[in-house]
Amino acid sequence: MSQEAFGALYQLFDLILILSELDISDPQLPFAIIEETLDTQPIEGCKQVFLYLEARIEHLTIGVDGTKGKGITLLRLCNELLRRLSKSEDTVFCGRIFVFLTKSFPLSERSGVNLRGEFHVENRTTFDDQWLPRVTHGLVNESENVENQMPTRSQVDTMDFTTSEAALAVDTCHKLYTTLWSTQHDFAEPIRLFQKPNLENFKDSLEVVIKAFKASIDEHGHHVAPTMPEMKTSGKQKRDENMKEDELDSYNPKYLTSRELFDLEVRDLVFRRHILVQFLIVIEFLLSLSLKYKRYLEADAKNRSVQFAYTLSEEDDKWAETAKKDIVNALNYKSGMDGLLFSRTVDSVLAREKNWVKWKAENCISFEMEAVPAQDVAISKLTGDQITKLTPSLEYNMGAPALSKAWFDNNPDLPAMTSLTRSHRIYLPDYKEYGQAIEMVVLDKDFAVTDQEKEEIDSSISNKSWRALRIASRDRFHFFKNLDEDLSIKSLLTAEEGLATEKKDSEREAKRVG
Repeated sequence: MSQEAFGALYQLFDLILILSELDISDPQLPFAIIEETLDTQPIEGCKQVFLYLEARIEHLTIGVDGTKGKGITLLRLCNELLRRLSKSEDTVFCGRIFVFLTKSFPLSERSGVNLRGEFHVENRTTFDDQWLPRVTHGLVNESENVENQMPTRSQVDTMDFTTSEAALAVDTCHKLYTTLWSTQHDFAEPIRLFQKPNLENFKDSLEVVIKAFKASIDEHGHHVAPTMPEMKTSGKQKRDENMKEDELDSYNPKYLTSRELFDLEVRDLVFRRHILVQFLIVIEFLLSLSLKYKRYLEADAKNRSVQFAYTLSEEDDKWAETAKKDIVNALNYKSGMDGLLFSRTVDSVLAREKNWVKWKAENCISFEMEAVPAQDVAISKLTGDQITKLTPSLEYNMGAPALSKAWFDNNPDLPAMTSLTRSHRIYLPDYKEYGQAIEMVVLDKDFAVTDQEKEEIDSSISNKSWRALRIASRDRFHFFKNLDEDLSIKSLLTAEEGLATEKKDSEREAKRVG
């Protein structure tokens, strides 16, 4: 369809939308017409139709409920459209649809939540698990393509194919290949691990994969596979310039399981992170089945469908905690600050996922709160005004007319008033005086007999220390970094004396040089 045809179609959609808003037609009619239109259009046409949904989202989503009416139609047309799209080729369009759904429904909308905790078991990973190298009398058959069977190219270059070591290396590579890809069954359906044999195999697989990844890093370093735009670029200089910016933007919705690519995939940093994060997600799932976490959830948990009867044993719980640390260490292995940043990001995401799991177990309590009544708002405003109202000044500053007059007149015939202005009354002692007083009190503590005497002495020391620190904070705050845990004045005095000694030494050195 041409742009003019889509323009006319938009006008038709607007007309139907206006009729539904005026209650002349069924409220579901706009979505029903749009759904029929999407079914007749190719992907490019669907993108044009979806532009209308994004432009009229405020009108289309009025009163939308995900469990009835036009809300069900909206969910159905978006899900059908997502099924038609390729996650690798139409990633942006898929993202637009998800953003549209997010804006259309509230955050606590249950229609977008996997309430029953079902796993995506249809996500199957097929790989060559029956492959075996052709070996004759313990030797690799020279008629086969041996290079594709070796775990690494460097081993291929240095290996003697006339010995049985070649067959052993090929067998090791085969075991790693089979071990790594077989774990995808556990990733897609973690409840398989409720069976003891499957859990033991998973433990062994994790150990093998982590060791293999670290060995690959030791041999080849951190290699990042080029992204698709870089692969299409013909100029080597252009690829080198873009490599740093896009090195972590590699996106593979489904990795290939070919044996010929396996060696290159293991060397790829993004692939290793992809696998390790999957392991980490499963470990977090297992930890959520521990007795401690179940007790944490059971108080408010109402949705029994997402709670499993299986409880992780204490031994497996300790293993899961250790495995989690091992995976994080593998993510950070020889990767510097970049690996640390990545592992922290993953940890933050998984921590937020725990909150979502708890929210789902609590039966998806709504985040929305009822509006505060206008009467309560008015009462709160009145109370706030009364609290913040300035207190009127006193009529007499000294409390009585005679005292106020005597104070401001400063009558010399009143010696008591004159004494109030003497300098010793406004004298601020030096904090060192308190330090000396504290030393005397500490000596008295050695002669204290009763507990009451000791408490009085400790109280006196605390009082004097607080006064000394308050005075010292006026002009010696930079010495506070030298205070010990007990906040004793002695450490402050020592720091000041040390600075004075350094100053004298520097002056003496300056005079000597001069």
